[in-house]
Amino acid sequence: MRLVNVSFLIFIVFLFTAFQLPQKRLSLLVAEYDDNAAVNHLQHLVNYVFVDGAMVSRETIVSLPTQKAGVKGNYVRFDLGKNRIYRSRYVVTGIGNVIDIKTKKLLVEERGDFVAFSGDSIIFYTNDIFKGKYYSVLNLKTEKFGKVENANYNPLPRPDVEVDETTKPFGISAYYVNGKQDILVKDAGYGEAQPLLGEDVKRKFQIFWLDNSSFLYANFMKNQQAAIIYKVNINKTIEKVAEITEIPATAESAIFEFSSTGAIIYSCGKGRFEIDLKKKLATKLLFEPIGNNFFVEADENPKYGRAIKYETAEAGKKWCRLDNAKTTAGYAALQSDIVMGPDRYPQGVAVWNAFTKKWTILDVSSLSDIIGWVEE
Repeated sequence: MRLVNVSFLIFIVFLFTAFQLPQKRLSLLVAEYDDNAAVNHLQHLVNYVFVDGAMVSRETIVSLPTQKAGVKGNYVRFDLGKNRIYRSRYVVTGIGNVIDIKTKKLLVEERGDFVAFSGDSIIFYTNDIFKGKYYSVLNLKTEKFGKVENANYNPLPRPDVEVDETTKPFGISAYYVNGKQDILVKDAGYGEAQPLLGEDVKRKFQIFWLDNSSFLYANFMKNQQAAIIYKVNINKTIEKVAEITEIPATAESAIFEFSSTGAIIYSCGKGRFEIDLKKKLATKLLFEPIGNNFFVEADENPKYGRAIKYETAEAGKKWCRLDNAKTTAGYAALQSDIVMGPDRYPQGVAVWNAFTKKWTILDVSSLSDIIGWVEE
C-alpha cells in the first residue's frame, strides 16, 4: 500500500512538472557608456533578463559610437531626448536612430524627429537649415529608409506649427503645405531661459500637441517667475488653462508630457503639476504614477530622495529620477543616484519586483538611459 502511495506521489509530481507553465522572462534594456567612452565614444545597449524577480543574465546587444568619422555632430545617442520601444523589438532613440534588438542591427543612422509608428513604418521629420524640411520613413519589412519625395506628404493631418523667436515677445504661426501662414498667437511670452541668466541666453519653448487640432504651451513672463498655460486651437481660438507663479530658477527645462496613465503633466522649477483641461486647474502632484501600480514621490526630499510605492505599500526610498523610470507588470526600474551636496552622480539601476518585494541593484557604472522593458 505504501509503495502505491509513493508511486502515486511520483506520478503527481511528474504531471505537475510536465504541465508547469514556463517561467515568464522579462528583459530590461539599458544604455550604458563604455568605461573608456571619453576616448572611444562607445556606448552599449545591454539586455538584463529577469525571471520571477531574479536577474538571471546580462547580454550586450550592440555597441555603437556617439561620434563617427565623416558624420558631423552626433551619430547614435541614447542620452538625448526620449527613447521608445516598438513591437518589443525596435529601439528608437531620441535623435531618430533605430536599432533592431533581434538582429542586433542599426537600421537608421540619420538624425530626425520621431513623428509616429504606423504599422510596418516608423516616420521621422527633419527641419534643418541646410537640409530643409521633409519626412523620412523606415520600412520595417524591407529595412529600407529614405526621404519622402512627395512635398505634400503629411502623416499627421495638422499644419507645421513653429515659434518665431526673432520677436520679443515670441509669436506662434501655423504653416500649411499650400504655402498659407496663419498667426495663431501674437504674444506667446518670452520662453524659458536656460540657464536663467542674462538677456540673450537660449530659450526653450515647447509646443505640446493634444490632438491634431490643438496644443498647449507655457507663456513665460519676462522675469521667468510665472507662466500661464494656454490651449490653442488651429482655428485660432485660445483659452487660458492655468497659471503657475513663484517659479524658482532651475537648470532643468520645463516640459509637458503625458504620464503612463494618460494624464497631462507639466514639470517646471516649482514641481510637477497635473493639468486638468476641463476644470482648468494645475494641481501639484505629491506622488506621480509611473505605470503598472507604481508611484514615486514627485518632489525630492533633501533627507532621503523619493519614496517609491507599489499599490499602497512603500517599496523603499531612493535618490532617483522620474523622467527615465520604466515599469512593467510587477517590476519597476529607476536610476539610482548618489547625492553629495549640490552634485549628484548615477550609481546604477535599482529594480524592484513584486515577487520577492526586494531591490536588485544593477551595477551600471556609467548609465546613459533606462530604455524600457520587453517581454520575451
